[in-house]
Amino acid sequence: MLNKVAKTLSGLAMRVSGFQGWRAQALAVGAGAFGVLGQAPFHLWPFSLISLVVLVWLLDGAFANKRPLRAGAARAFFFAFGQFMAGLYWIGAAFISRGPDYILLMPFALVLLMAGLALIWALAGALVLRFWTKDARRIAVFALGFFAAEWVRGHAFTGFPWNLPGMVWTPGGAISQSASLMGVWGLSLLTLFVFAAPAALVGGVHIRWWQALPTLAGGGAFLGLFVFGALHLGSAQNEMQENVRLRVVQAKIDQREKWKPENRTTVLDHYLNLSTASPLDQVSHVIWPEGALPTLLLEDGPALDRISETFKDGPVLLTGITRRERDEAGKTLYRNSLIALSFANGLPRVETVYDKHHLVPFGEYMPLGGLFSAIGIKGLINFDDGFTPGPAPSSMKIDNLPTFSPQICYEIAYSRFTPTGEGRPDWILNVSNDAWFGPTTGPYQHLDHARFRAIEEGVPVVRSVSSGIAGIIDPYGRMVLQLGRNADRAGDANLPKPLPITPFRRHGGAILFILAGVIFSYRLSRA
Repeated sequence: MLNKVAKTLSGLAMRVSGFQGWRAQALAVGAGAFGVLGQAPFHLWPFSLISLVVLVWLLDGAFANKRPLRAGAARAFFFAFGQFMAGLYWIGAAFISRGPDYILLMPFALVLLMAGLALIWALAGALVLRFWTKDARRIAVFALGFFAAEWVRGHAFTGFPWNLPGMVWTPGGAISQSASLMGVWGLSLLTLFVFAAPAALVGGVHIRWWQALPTLAGGGAFLGLFVFGALHLGSAQNEMQENVRLRVVQAKIDQREKWKPENRTTVLDHYLNLSTASPLDQVSHVIWPEGALPTLLLEDGPALDRISETFKDGPVLLTGITRRERDEAGKTLYRNSLIALSFANGLPRVETVYDKHHLVPFGEYMPLGGLFSAIGIKGLINFDDGFTPGPAPSSMKIDNLPTFSPQICYEIAYSRFTPTGEGRPDWILNVSNDAWFGPTTGPYQHLDHARFRAIEEGVPVVRSVSSGIAGIIDPYGRMVLQLGRNADRAGDANLPKPLPITPFRRHGGAILFILAGVIFSYRLSRA
């Protein structure tokens, strides 16, 4: 049986590695796109495994090329281009939702962005070919090289750590619990190594032990992680915070209609109706999403009066808003913010304000604005200068609510964004406007990031989003409350208590370094 497997794999490997020119590039694009089926909302991880095996064999072919570094860079570039285009196509929906003036920009912006991200993989493709081998040790080179590419993608130029390799594992499941040990980055490195390992089971009609070593070692590691995760979940018990009952609101409002001035009252009515569909006396806090109302709420007296009358002597409202202020030079600054409003005696009082720190390039500000404006590229921004970032993230505390970390939109995608040490929060509040991305896979992927942050940090995450997937996530990444894709309602639930600080937050860097060292030591061996 094993011999038949070896013979079949060897035949496939020879055929794939023999592709040259445009055929190799086309196969690379297809393999990259195919692997996206491992990400949310599908989580069909064998598809990601197959796509990475194909990439290893394509790089084997590049190694035999007269110009191996150039060939490796090209094949890695086209693989990544297919992967990013299939996985991040939803970015184009933001242009469509903005209207006709932006639709024509969409294909150019998508191609430029995906090509820019793919260039990072191209550099990694050239780098790994520099240290490539014909034996199984090339799997270590592959894993370390492309992990480095993903690390750069996730951190350079503000970073975009979306759809990381480790995110093929369904958050809340057994394997995903290992993120509490080594974070999604450590899980990504291990996933790259294990998924590429079967590519080494080639080279003849027999599988030799040194060829199978990466597969056996990686399989054993994941078996151990599965057992750890199963035991971790088996002993899980969610204790709830006392006197905290949250009402999470998820509104479905068309973006093109929302921002028309004549619809401001209608939008406010909709949020108030969703918030009061059930009596308010049973909840302590109501949560609205990012930019819930199409107005500068703190300057809109009539809107504040209506909200104050609705929540009079009732729950605290936490909501995303747009606000503006003047700096010392008199310049008007716009902020994407989250505020907490109380309503004692019907008078609104701002309890706390958080200004978004990690802004979205082109969506909230224009990097190199002068250059892009000169060539006719404009961002998806309502204000000429875009938003101004707030100070570094910190935990916040208001009366009758445990300390929390506010995170707006894709700030939740960044591992270690949440404060630790004395500032470690009891929970994370993530508000977002996912309506920009229409009926795509983007909101499912966004939810997965929030669920992995819960596992890494060992704290619950509360999400209120527009036209996405809102709910409450426990510290194990499981949904305690889920309102459903495109739900237009509110849901009530208690707030789970946090777990003790996770090994990832205590020793995550050391654990990742040790894992990389073990893989690197295999590359130095004489296997």
